[in-house]
Amino acid sequence: MATADIIQAEDLNKQSYVDGGCSSVSKIEKQKTILSSITNIPKQEFIIGKKKYSLNESETIREVRIRSLSHWPHFIPSNQSMISAGWFSCNVNDRVICIYCNTICHEWTNNDDPIEVHKRLSPKCPFVISMPLVNNSPKIINDTLEEKFQPSHPTMTEISRREQTFSNANWTENCPSIESLVRAGFFFTGVNNTVTCFYCNGSLHKWGPKDNPMIEHARWFPNCTYAKHLCGKQLYDKIQASKTKLNLKENKIDKDELARLGRGRVDL
Repeated sequence: MATADIIQAEDLNKQSYVDGGCSSVSKIEKQKTILSSITNIPKQEFIIGKKKYSLNESETIREVRIRSLSHWPHFIPSNQSMISAGWFSCNVNDRVICIYCNTICHEWTNNDDPIEVHKRLSPKCPFVISMPLVNNSPKIINDTLEEKFQPSHPTMTEISRREQTFSNANWTENCPSIESLVRAGFFFTGVNNTVTCFYCNGSLHKWGPKDNPMIEHARWFPNCTYAKHLCGKQLYDKIQASKTKLNLKENKIDKDELARLGRGRVDL
């Protein structure tokens, strides 16, 4: 289960309280770096009635939260589900914070539902109370994803494990960055510059420094659930459309070449 820490804005030295639903709780030291960056974000306006809150999150803050989770290290829970639940990445492993209630949570597992965790840890959070109003994006249901989440290489699910494979002396430098390859789901096989996807077991090699691992992953292995999820529907559809167009062009060239060769044979 995810580990929770609660920070009170007026007292950063307080220990976090223990929530019964979490496996462990750690003490929080001063989060100066995190909170100083967050305090630069425009404040939200809460319309507080006698019985309920109404929170209208600005697009600016939502975009900031989305960008902060662009390098989220887990496939499940996904970065989309974290965004929908109101979390903001602290840029420290998988630690996230809600800027509305100052709840910090980390050590996420595949069984954690970001929305339910937020509700359980901070039921009075303005974002949580107003969730039906602010959560316009379709929910990512972890149970559905879990049924489909069957990686070919379970030990390589975590980004850090995949990253370690590139410390091999055989890895060549004239390739895309290790960060981009790891994020695209690849780990190094130890042979030439061949990498393999932890999820679909697809392998690619002969990389160039300007290649985009995420795009190449989706282009060569369109049925990979991880690649589809990583790209998002819009980019994934664009990649497949481009691939189809290229295939049609190549097929036309092949047919024209065959026709030319056929005419040459007749001339003989």
